Amino acid sequence: MQVLSFIHSWIQIKSAFVALKRLPSYFAFVVCILLPSQSYAFEQAGIEVSGQGSVVVIPDQFSITLTITERGRLPSKLKALVDKKSNLVVNAAKNLAVKETNISSARVNLRIVVEKPSIQVQGIELHKARQANIYIDGQTVNQQTNKANLHKQPLFELSRQITVKFNELADYDSFLTQIIKIKVSHISSLSMTVAGQDEFYQQALLKAISHAQQKAQRMVKQAGRSLGQILLLKELASNHYRPMYAEAMMSDASPRAHTSLIGSQTITARVLVKFSLED
Repeated sequence: MQVLSFIHSWIQIKSAFVALKRLPSYFAFVVCILLPSQSYAFEQAGIEVSGQGSVVVIPDQFSITLTITERGRLPSKLKALVDKKSNLVVNAAKNLAVKETNISSARVNLRIVVEKPSIQVQGIELHKARQANIYIDGQTVNQQTNKANLHKQPLFELSRQITVKFNELADYDSFLTQIIKIKVSHISSLSMTVAGQDEFYQQALLKAISHAQQKAQRMVKQAGRSLGQILLLKELASNHYRPMYAEAMMSDASPRAHTSLIGSQTITARVLVKFSLED
């Protein structure tokens, strides 16, 4: 029985070889080409990992924006008042050795303020008499006075924004103490940034690549393989740095005045790395 089974198997193998010989030559060529390419693609699958790197930095650039606002009937007088306060703010910055290139005071806004009537009367009936008077709820109103109210000068609001940049946080504290006395309308939050952000970000990128390589080495070691060359390197980070803001302190100068603290900030980079594998 075993001899008969062996003969039957040999006959099937021989029939398969005969059928393969009858196939077109180009089909055999395609089969020979695909098999090595599939094996090569399998070898190139590799390992793909992500890495992250961070650099701790201390802010060294500071900026603050002030708003000076005045309201009135005559825009010319409003401009004179706003200009006076603006000059006081600019001089306070210059006294701290702030360069003119770090002072911006060109943003001016003028708008008409819509006033709500002080008295609102509903269901008023008007009767025009021969004497050209107007009767409202039985009371006589002088028409000339009413015309004067109609031609009343509108209420204007004039404002200017001033932005000042500092290189030292101590200058910001001194400047804030002086402008409080000027009574500006609004003080924005303090913006803190870092000079040379790109350089710090490049350092974070190198740390991210090293982190990805260390992760890959631990993974392939556990699998009994060796790490090969880099096949793909992709940067994943975007908006790697965001400026910080600190609220301005509205208080007069005193021995107990608060001293601003900036702390530290972190610049982060992320990458995606693909390595080949070796036996």
